[in-house]
Amino acid sequence: MISASCVRNIDLPIRTVTPILVVEGGITDEAPPYTINLSYSGKFKNVYEDSAARFVTDARVSIKDDVGDTVSCQWIGLGTYQTSDSNFKGIIGRSYTLTVRLSNGKTYISTPEKIQPVPPIDSISIFYDNSIGDVRPTQFIISANTSDPPGVKNYYRWQAYGYIPRKSIGDGCEPLGAPPAACHPYLCLCHALCEQLLREDGINVFSDQYSNGRNIRQPVFYSPVYWHGKHFIEVRQESLNPDIYQYWVKYQEQQNRTGSILDPLPSSLIGNIHNAADSTDLGLGLFSASAVYTKRFIILPFFLQDYLLLGVATTWMLPGDCSFAFPDALPDNTEPPGWETAQLIELH
Repeated sequence: MISASCVRNIDLPIRTVTPILVVEGGITDEAPPYTINLSYSGKFKNVYEDSAARFVTDARVSIKDDVGDTVSCQWIGLGTYQTSDSNFKGIIGRSYTLTVRLSNGKTYISTPEKIQPVPPIDSISIFYDNSIGDVRPTQFIISANTSDPPGVKNYYRWQAYGYIPRKSIGDGCEPLGAPPAACHPYLCLCHALCEQLLREDGINVFSDQYSNGRNIRQPVFYSPVYWHGKHFIEVRQESLNPDIYQYWVKYQEQQNRTGSILDPLPSSLIGNIHNAADSTDLGLGLFSASAVYTKRFIILPFFLQDYLLLGVATTWMLPGDCSFAFPDALPDNTEPPGWETAQLIELH
């Protein structure tokens, strides 16, 4: 017996709330420019339907330090503002405040954020994880090693990205001495190779509360192995202020909720932005100030040979030219700009 049922679309009423200013950006001790992103909170049911309208395009934005120097930020598109003075650079030990003047007359400011020093990355540890599952290939687990300064509370954040060798089926494949129909993926000469850009988008923060003055080893990047070749990796180690660290910890807590009845109710994360005339009128997001230590290195895994990766390549290969299949990819054997002096790590 066949049963049938009807489906009726129900348009549930969505609670209408006043849009809230959302701030994302900060200043570092790296060379400018520094970027601030401004938008308004939107509807919960569809974050895309009014995304263009949510960007702030007519604000006056500036950053001021604790000795009175100020730099303005110019709008460059899609709610993005950048500092306009190349001589205004973040300095360790100084505090910085963001000011956002909106066209509706409201002015929002951040709490002053001090650039704390950050220790260097002493070395990089690399572990080859060759356990192959159903959802990923083998990978390099990359950790940053640093010596935490004793007697001082330190808060860290790590960000990383990499260019990794990738292989695709390619276009117009023809094997030598055989018709195109007989082309086997491993015999074709026109397989497209490229360097795929991957970014570590998770929030990776750490407090030295239980490891003050000790060595810290923190996993910072997982570089999948799709094909043999060089892995170009950059790791950024940043200092955080306690309030920014707590913000990201709360963010992680919300991201890790499973939806069980024991989970606390979700709520908007309150950062360090408030109305200058009304401290109860709070913005979302945050303005941060960090020192940054950057380490670039190249992994050259000599032990990975074609025959070890053939099955992996088949599983993860995509049709078409590699440079079109993966966004922001570089041509094969192309070294990314700035890696000329990077440390070479050979794995045998």
